[in-house]
Amino acid sequence: MNVSIVSRGELTLVGIKVVGRRSELSHRVPLAWIALVDRLDAVPQLVDRNVFYGAFPESDHQRAGRDGAYTYWVCAEVSVCGALPEGLTPLVLPARTYATARIEGAAEAIEATYMGLSRWIEERGMRVDREACCLERYDQRRQKVTPPYERFDYEVFKPLDA
Repeated sequence: MNVSIVSRGELTLVGIKVVGRRSELSHRVPLAWIALVDRLDAVPQLVDRNVFYGAFPESDHQRAGRDGAYTYWVCAEVSVCGALPEGLTPLVLPARTYATARIEGAAEAIEATYMGLSRWIEERGMRVDREACCLERYDQRRQKVTPPYERFDYEVFKPLDA
């Protein structure tokens, strides 16, 4: 697995916040992606209509158990956050450093990449910032954000402690 350390500037996103148990998110998140894609033409200052972000608090996934409530944002990047269509809200993430890896393959590649990235970070004496958001970056030229999902090809960004 190729892992890189990258610094990103502030990221201004607009999207739909999805909250539910982990088992519910597998149904709710795809519906939210469909709703976001359907509203894209009404989003002002869109940076790239082919690039989307999933964002979730790292702390949600650090807790033990699988029955708690999880938050996942389906988002598009904007250059400036202005008036938004109904149902979309802003999410502004501060500049920070991430460890990033690419997920490629069947569904099993998702957990394998997340586990491998976490191991890579730990082996190098780094720590994930539990108070920050983890990102998934989807480029529609490689993988659609709307179902059906047959093969996965996107990047994951884990926030690092300063």
